[in-house]
Amino acid sequence: MGPSFKIITLCMLCLVLLVLIIVLALVWSMPDLPPTVSNNKICLPAEKGRLVCNDTPQRLHGYLNRIITVSYDQVRKKEEEQQQRFLKENQGHLMAIYDRYFWEMKPSAKVTGKEQPVNTKNKKVEEMTPIRVWRHGRELFDTSGFLRYGVRYRNGRLVVPVSGTYFIYSYVDLFEEFNDIPGKPNIKNATKPIKHALYKFNILDEAETEIVTNIQPHVVSRNRYYNSYSSFVSSLVSLKAGDEISVKISDISYIRYTRNNYFGLNLI
Repeated sequence: MGPSFKIITLCMLCLVLLVLIIVLALVWSMPDLPPTVSNNKICLPAEKGRLVCNDTPQRLHGYLNRIITVSYDQVRKKEEEQQQRFLKENQGHLMAIYDRYFWEMKPSAKVTGKEQPVNTKNKKVEEMTPIRVWRHGRELFDTSGFLRYGVRYRNGRLVVPVSGTYFIYSYVDLFEEFNDIPGKPNIKNATKPIKHALYKFNILDEAETEIVTNIQPHVVSRNRYYNSYSSFVSSLVSLKAGDEISVKISDISYIRYTRNNYFGLNLI
């Protein structure tokens, strides 16, 4: 090997060494990044992109609420645009098929009673327990129930497809057992009344909202063995697309004979 080759090799080694020194200097000079998770704190981007650290539950709630709100608005806007475009492009064809009846198709639903999977008394009488099981889908074929024009059933709730004013309603038969002692119901606290209510929930809200409630006290049993109660609640309420309506009672063990129970809504 000639002296020129040795010089070239030495230059290349010096160049590589110089690059390594520059990289190490840049790494050492970079500021330390804040940890994304530290004990009960977490760091997430704020609205303007700045990294903000706070208590994990509070920071996660705010971050998810902001992200979900934006995504929900984008999806809703896209669906509205698609719906308007479809109606505009096919208005003449649809009117020829359905005439005026097409424009009168309003979301409505009615689900009927069904045996509950667990029929035990609540540990806390004051808590309201949702009725999570109703006849829906194909189970409604031999009943008076129905799901029409976009209303969906989800885990015991009816999901509203479009915003508007709705008439919501529910009827339940309640059965209460008694001890051998005359006039004494077989419950822990007879001073707590029997409640039957309709609730509203939306993924963007922090908690469920009670819409309407029927309250009735425990009464003396005439036959000393049981009492039977009938409860009907209804209300007109303004709902948003995506709102979920559910039925709750103060004690799920009162749901015994479900043939006549029902729950529904209609857009007016």
